[in-house]
Amino acid sequence: MRIILHNWTMGKQAAESHLNEDAVKTKTRKRGIKYIAVSDGASESFASRRWARILVKQFVQNRCVDKVWLAKAIAEYNKDFDRNEMSWSAQAAFDRGSFATLLGVKIQGNKASIIVVGDSFVVLDNGSKILKTLPYTESEQFRENPLLLSTIQDRNTEVFAKIHKEPKVYLVNKSKLYCMTDALGAWLLADKSARMEKLRNLNRKDDFVDMVEQARAEGTMRRDDTTLVIIGHAEG
Repeated sequence: MRIILHNWTMGKQAAESHLNEDAVKTKTRKRGIKYIAVSDGASESFASRRWARILVKQFVQNRCVDKVWLAKAIAEYNKDFDRNEMSWSAQAAFDRGSFATLLGVKIQGNKASIIVVGDSFVVLDNGSKILKTLPYTESEQFRENPLLLSTIQDRNTEVFAKIHKEPKVYLVNKSKLYCMTDALGAWLLADKSARMEKLRNLNRKDDFVDMVEQARAEGTMRRDDTTLVIIGHAEG
């Protein structure tokens, strides 16, 4: 019985995958509990690729997302930077902080608990119908400025006041969770019925890449780092 069926990502430019600021991490803990985390680093902030990777790592190690958890993540982020050795412009960027989303999922048996910070996006789908979407329901909501986790602790106060938590979602029969970053989420919600069917039919990374490249060429998907993780039960 598998849980993570597919895990695909591609950068803004196919030839520059090393610049991809999306991050995914998974881990199986005691009693077969599975943790999955997706993060999208904000391109305009300092070292956001590093920040996104630290957030997903910290989530799968300890999914209790609170101020203590975040302080530990910030400490890990800071340890490899020596501000005194930076140029003045790098110091200014570092002082403004790094920002990233976090989508965390805990799978225990047929139950999924979900936490969302920012505009990374998750769909619960039963194979023929979308049952739930988080945190948005309309494509236009992706145009808003989302709250993101910051490496500057005092900038996270509002995040913790508005953090979205879904107590439990049941994965039964053909139900799957589709976890994705914002460019893919906005594209999906703009034409839910037709585009969800495209996601259901993806089986290989090449199919995913072709779908994203076609949507970018058509102008229906924003050119951005794009990640999709499909979670569900399947024999094998």
